[in-house]
Amino acid sequence: MVLIDLGEVTGQERPPAVPVDHRRLLRVALAVLSIAGLLVIAGSARGPAAGVRPLWTIDDFRGDDSVVLAGQTAYVSRLAGGRPQVAAYDLAGGKLRWTAVTGEQIGTQPTRPAGDIVLAPTDPVTSKVAMPDGGEYLYLSPRTTVALDARTGKELWRTAGNAMPSAGTGTALVVGDGALRLVRLRDGGEIWRRSMAAPAGWTPLPDYRHPEAIATAGQDGLLSVFGYADGKLRATSKVPWETRTRSATLLPAGRNLAVIRDDPSRDSTTTVYSADDLRPLWSAGYLSPCGELLCSVAVDGVIGRDPATGREVWSAPDARNMFPAGDNRVLLAQNLDLTKDQLVDSRTGRPLGPPVLGAQAYNYEETENLYFVRPSARPPGRLVVTRLDLADGAQTPLGVFGTSAGDQSFCVATRGYLACPRADGLHVMAVG
Repeated sequence: MVLIDLGEVTGQERPPAVPVDHRRLLRVALAVLSIAGLLVIAGSARGPAAGVRPLWTIDDFRGDDSVVLAGQTAYVSRLAGGRPQVAAYDLAGGKLRWTAVTGEQIGTQPTRPAGDIVLAPTDPVTSKVAMPDGGEYLYLSPRTTVALDARTGKELWRTAGNAMPSAGTGTALVVGDGALRLVRLRDGGEIWRRSMAAPAGWTPLPDYRHPEAIATAGQDGLLSVFGYADGKLRATSKVPWETRTRSATLLPAGRNLAVIRDDPSRDSTTTVYSADDLRPLWSAGYLSPCGELLCSVAVDGVIGRDPATGREVWSAPDARNMFPAGDNRVLLAQNLDLTKDQLVDSRTGRPLGPPVLGAQAYNYEETENLYFVRPSARPPGRLVVTRLDLADGAQTPLGVFGTSAGDQSFCVATRGYLACPRADGLHVMAVG
């Protein structure tokens, strides 16, 4: 799958000069899965303070709590009375709408809003997988996913395994409990099931918004493609699989499939396969989703490649890393601290606007703008907020907020709102 448990990145850490594996990239791009601090820079910005309006706070928000913004709601996951709880707050005024206890142990991943349903992973379990070479590895995943009514918090259903929603289809794909399943979001009713040992990796094709197929990789290198709507097997093939391959990250490659094999004895290897018959098409070192293309990331920069052939379409020799930023948009990291990004058209590599400074506030939903935050120099400890227009790269300084509460600048966003964990609590504000 494409959502991986995230680690913490702090201001003292420095990314390596060489590209990290795909799971590490997703730790940054999908930072909402863990309340963690991102690397920051000092600076100052001018702009109308009215562009940032504090609304409400949660004073006892702790570092292991998490928050997701969707629509007009903030979903906060935390322990309450020793048990995991999801609480829904009105974004505009901070009114608590409902709370729901979801399990016995808090999950490592936060809630997943999907229209009028909220999926809450809970009760993480550590699984042991035996390797062909006699070794083994451990991985953490939710034992259970609970479906809540987004309006009332009422539990609608729960299921064993890790459920990933596709709101546009009204379904969720569930991996775990010895099977791959598709269920209805509203009532959890099973549409189809295929018995399957814990896969090394899986992903929808081409994505969760418009899923047409689901691809899986077995621990022994058996690739399979199933129809998303009916679960019917479309193609299967045993591919080269070194005995020390510990895990596999599966990525959409246009209409095809890319498989990144994680082998501790060597650098990551990525092979692109035809989704029709799983023929190998081309290979590279490290690849990442890049709009309509695939991007290779290496010490000599970022290259946008045709997903069908691997042909170089554009290159950015000075880029240190890359992160998808919406349809046909990508952010190219300009420094190793990941605090200076250039927005480009992912189809051509053409820069859009000047570089933007700060850490991106993660958006769970699609949006036409991104927000970036960075610590101010004067006064120190407050956060500067800038809006980035994805259409043309135009930047609008919105203002500053907060008290001198350290240099943490991780935030999450939705249209018109920011939520930022600080040393003195969770701050929610209207922006723009």
